[in-house]
Amino acid sequence: MTEKSGSIFTSHSFYVRIVTAFVGLLVVTVLPIVSYNHHQNTEIALELSDDLINQITMTVKEKTANFLLPASIMVEISARLAETGVLSWSDTRQIELYTFGVLKSYPQICMFFLGDEQGNYLRSWRLPDGNIETRLILRSASPPTDVIKHCDPLSRVIRTETSSNIEYDPRIRPWYLGAKETRANFWTDLYILFRNKKPAVTSAYPVTDSQGNLLGVWGMDIELDEMSQFLKNLKIGKNGIAFIVNKKNEVVAYPDASRIVKEEDGKLRPVRVEELGMASITAAFAEYVKTGRNKLAVESQGKRYVASIREFPQSLAAQWQVVVVAPEDDFIGGAKEIIRDTLLICLIILMISIVLAVLVARSISKPIKLLTEETNKIKDFRLEDAPAIQSRIKEIQLMGQAVAAMRTGLQAFRRYVPAELVRRLIQTGEGANLGGHKKELTVFFSDIAGFTTIAEQMGPEELMLHLSEYFDELTRILSDHGGTVDKYIGDGIMAFWGAPLPDEDHAGRACQAALLCQENLRELNRKWAAAGKTALPTRIGLSSGETVVGNVGSGERINYTVMGDNVNLASRLEGVNRLYATQILVSQATYDKVSDRFWFRPVDIIAVKGKTAETTAYELVGSKGAGESDSLAELCREFTRGFHAYLKRDWAAGVNIFSRLTQKFPGDASSELYLARCRRYQDHPPGPDWRGVTYLESK
Repeated sequence: MTEKSGSIFTSHSFYVRIVTAFVGLLVVTVLPIVSYNHHQNTEIALELSDDLINQITMTVKEKTANFLLPASIMVEISARLAETGVLSWSDTRQIELYTFGVLKSYPQICMFFLGDEQGNYLRSWRLPDGNIETRLILRSASPPTDVIKHCDPLSRVIRTETSSNIEYDPRIRPWYLGAKETRANFWTDLYILFRNKKPAVTSAYPVTDSQGNLLGVWGMDIELDEMSQFLKNLKIGKNGIAFIVNKKNEVVAYPDASRIVKEEDGKLRPVRVEELGMASITAAFAEYVKTGRNKLAVESQGKRYVASIREFPQSLAAQWQVVVVAPEDDFIGGAKEIIRDTLLICLIILMISIVLAVLVARSISKPIKLLTEETNKIKDFRLEDAPAIQSRIKEIQLMGQAVAAMRTGLQAFRRYVPAELVRRLIQTGEGANLGGHKKELTVFFSDIAGFTTIAEQMGPEELMLHLSEYFDELTRILSDHGGTVDKYIGDGIMAFWGAPLPDEDHAGRACQAALLCQENLRELNRKWAAAGKTALPTRIGLSSGETVVGNVGSGERINYTVMGDNVNLASRLEGVNRLYATQILVSQATYDKVSDRFWFRPVDIIAVKGKTAETTAYELVGSKGAGESDSLAELCREFTRGFHAYLKRDWAAGVNIFSRLTQKFPGDASSELYLARCRRYQDHPPGPDWRGVTYLESK
């Protein structure tokens, strides 16, 4: 039987079987790879297209909101000024100068006007040549007057026209009636300005007396052609477009502004979506009306298109939608070419492999069997020495040498001691297995303020040496205080306390390390400045709480790390420092644990981006018992007292406390911030639902 088996091993049929198996294996391998590659490339391309479309949509929304926001703010401010008597019909010249100033400040606003219940009307209109035309209608005067003045940009009158024949009545205009009915900020429907054939909208806000009676309405006209120019410059694939429509399906802004105005019976009106003459857009809107889905894939004229139709946020009174439509091939066309090229390459490799399999089949069976036996021994970690594998085929000879070298390497590897983190994991009994568990930790994030600018001003080698010195100092401090340095993220450091070794005082040790980092950095920055190097101001965020800690990664490489809401909050707090000009911010949970040992002051009640829960952010100022504790105690206690007065709406007490603090601690940004807030709310109190929460829109 053995002899027969040996003859089969060297016979022609054996290598045919090897070739057949080899070719079959290649085919079975290539087909799934090609199929999977096609699927993955298509999915990735579509995901990228979704990301791009979402990004474009958000960009358009932000641009539009920023474009329209000044109008809604200014009409409301003007109404408040009129209600408090700062702006009054008794001084029309004051109102004229006020409207001049607003028009100069906001180039998108072309007309600013005020009408009242007596039919009086004052408006300022920016002319194309830069001059300003004002019109003052006084119906309540005796006799009624209508005065038009042409002024230069410096408000000097060029000429005046007076008429007693008054036809214009603001009280019957849509902007006036809309604000009168809603008693809030009102946006008119889209309309076309006859003078320049540009689309425009009007924002209006009512003026009321203390009893709620309507006194008048402030309004602003905004030309929207700048939005069309913005959309024209957006790049969405090769042929994609983005535009804005209103609830009537009228086109508000479009990359080609000449297509959105239509003249009909001698009148100008906005073009509707179906009148654009774009089959892909018409098909997308038909599908949207039919299904109500915001994300669409439609076919038009033999091509597939992806589309997105998203509502503007409710905070924008104008009920508009952002529409993005692009050919699908703009995103997956490259994937199709890759698949074709991949298939061609696979076919070539398959043919070459068949030829090579035929040539080497006879000579590879025995040494491969030996190699298999040796690798099985290594797999079972049986690393005893074995005779070298001999073969006339160079590649198999090299494989034999590689197996021998691998065996030797593994024998040596067994004698090496793991790194520090592995030693800690051994102490805690945790193995290098994927998975984690929840544990209360304190998480640390740091980042260099303005690092992008610093990096641009330094050479690569100089920057790396400078950063290495910086990282050496902070890493030493963190490690000396029991912290586990997780990773370096660009110019930032992520660390945590309480794992893998338990630490009941994780919050206190983290706070002490953060203060020492800032203290040593101040000395380092002075030394660097004296040496002509760039200072590296650093922001730190700390948060304590339940955190998932453990091993994450793949079967080949794992990382011992932390994740969860507590990690995200620490990262957000680090970034929030830039808004309050602080250096170290900690969460409520960290403050609660160590407030008896460190000086803190509340910076704000915030809701960071990505989280709905509110938290009080505290600035870590110093350690109690330090030499400067007296001044720190006064600053923290008085600031906390002022902060509580602010939350209780006691603006006068807040102004008094923060005024004293800004005098005693000049340059304290937080005191100056709350002094400004209390003064603002003293003049313009917030609504009844105000709770002192600051909602942060950036990370």
